[in-house]
Amino acid sequence: MLIAVIAGVFVCVVLCVATVIVMRSKRAHSETDLLAQYDPLTGLINRTLFQDRVASALSRARRDGGLVTLMFLDLDGFKEVNDRFGHAVGDELLRQIAGRLTTVLRETDTVARIGGDEFTIIVEGGKRVEHAGRVATKVLKAVAAPYTVGSHEIVVTVSIGISMYPVDGDSYEELMKGADTAMYQAKSAGKNTYQYFTRSLRDRTSDRLSLLDDLRDAIDAGDQLRLVYQPKVDVIRGAVTGLEALVRWQHPVRGLLRPAVFVPLAEESDLIAPMSQWILDEACRDMKRWLSQGIRPMRVAVNISDRMFRDTNLVESIAVSLAAADLDPRHLEVEVTERTITQETERAGRAIERLSDMGIKVSIDDFGTGSSSLRHLQTLPIRTLKIDTSFVQKIHERKESEAIAASVIAIAQCLEIDVIAEGVETVEEMTRLNELGCNEAQGYLIAHPLHPSEVIAFVNGYDTTLSFPEKVVPDNGRP
Repeated sequence: MLIAVIAGVFVCVVLCVATVIVMRSKRAHSETDLLAQYDPLTGLINRTLFQDRVASALSRARRDGGLVTLMFLDLDGFKEVNDRFGHAVGDELLRQIAGRLTTVLRETDTVARIGGDEFTIIVEGGKRVEHAGRVATKVLKAVAAPYTVGSHEIVVTVSIGISMYPVDGDSYEELMKGADTAMYQAKSAGKNTYQYFTRSLRDRTSDRLSLLDDLRDAIDAGDQLRLVYQPKVDVIRGAVTGLEALVRWQHPVRGLLRPAVFVPLAEESDLIAPMSQWILDEACRDMKRWLSQGIRPMRVAVNISDRMFRDTNLVESIAVSLAAADLDPRHLEVEVTERTITQETERAGRAIERLSDMGIKVSIDDFGTGSSSLRHLQTLPIRTLKIDTSFVQKIHERKESEAIAASVIAIAQCLEIDVIAEGVETVEEMTRLNELGCNEAQGYLIAHPLHPSEVIAFVNGYDTTLSFPEKVVPDNGRP
């Protein structure tokens, strides 16, 4: 009898323990399933649950009628926040943005973080396409307000792409693809805006992707890209002072393409670094060849993208190009934009210092279009300011352009650095620039971009007086 009682108690204990284990296992699985559906950083739903929500919204719309709007959001400049302040600040910024998105939307709307700095939104209901634009405008305004993260005040914006059921597709995949395509169009339109997906946009995007593949092949092959050279001259002394390298693409089907067609594609992708390296290599080789053929020593200028400062070891890349061509660094000029100096301040400052120490001239291109601080001009070894074309054209007719050009010239004179005007096309423009104190220019008035084989003849025919200044480059142990 006692044995039977003990056996019964044992069975009960075993059953209780088994029940507890099963319950804990179910709870653990439930918690795991929950975690699998939510973003641990922001608390928003993730891509998996978002896809389910879209499917449910589409089912309701098919049954009841109405629109389903899908928005694809990508932050503008978030990588720079991480690079400048660190990932901890970036993570807190994402949490604050998630909070703002949740606040600005209705309870019936859904917002998700699908990865990195990308968010998506579902807006159900509404009978007019314009409703999506009003929601997007509210989102843009909410995101763009300044953030306080620790001791930092940060401003970021967002680009939004919009696709809608049933206009742009009837599945999650179609709507996501359309919204993603429209988002990239918003980036191209200047960021901090929204764009609707359209069929024509899909066609343009398909063309863009095809051209991007062709550009990758062109860089790998190395036989389609071309460099042409635009002379820089001192019109008072009648002398060529340098040459700017400009890239062209001889596409096998589309013909000769100018930089405005393909350079933005390279900037947006991973192709800007290899393309820039090709340009550096080719420009250095051309200058070395001209020198060996007796051209008066001068500099060849190469434009450097701000992406190069972020994504590559710029100084070493330039050193490799110089070494491969056996070219003295004094014969190379690097042109950077105001954006590079202001947005990549630390990296740009270090790189510019090292380039200057090597004997390479550093110039600011398109000066006046950005927001360069005078502090940067005082502290960095900048040798030249280039007045942007937009202020040069019809300078003799536009008082605003004349005032800006005069200010740039005055700044350069006060800092004892050179100034050159870009895009000079008429005698009247050059005359007014001379009167303001700018004697150096480049543009169609002087010459159209020259094929490498035309450079020596042009220089010999134009240049009669200016000699290259001798300068001892300090041996600082850097490459």
